[in-house]
Amino acid sequence: MSVIHAMGAQWDKAEWSHQLVVFWQQDTYVNSLFAGATNATTTANLVAALIDPSRRIACEQAKFDTPAVFSALFDCFLLLFVKEINSNNLTQAEALIIQITEHYAKQCLKQADELAAKSHTDNDALQNNQQAQGTDTRLAVICHQSQKVISAMDQLAQLRQQRRSQSRNMGS
Repeated sequence: MSVIHAMGAQWDKAEWSHQLVVFWQQDTYVNSLFAGATNATTTANLVAALIDPSRRIACEQAKFDTPAVFSALFDCFLLLFVKEINSNNLTQAEALIIQITEHYAKQCLKQADELAAKSHTDNDALQNNQQAQGTDTRLAVICHQSQKVISAMDQLAQLRQQRRSQSRNMGS
């Protein structure tokens, strides 16, 4: 029975990965990242393997909207960020996940800014709406995660630059 259960879990991951690839194909920037040796399916399979099943379910329930996909990628980002800091050795698929996460972090912040500008014009209508409060909470979490990703990417860029300069100096 455990083999059947394991096969079912792998099937669910594969199905989710396919839906993620379809989502990515709608984004010109993300789609352009897969022109190299690693394709979207390989990268999506890695994301599915790294995330918690609850994140996959949340993406499906949200019909793979940008904030839900970003939340799933955020979990991967945390793992891969630590891996790069410790080992400086990411596969191409892992590096793509980091780059895609940063892209969606910027998109989420942009959407939050647009929503905030819109909510100032519709402020009275939204104040009494419970659903708006739930959306505001979700948006606040996504914005916080997005800011963390962008900050971490700045730190990672500095670390990469430092490592490059150290490796250049070793030969001198």
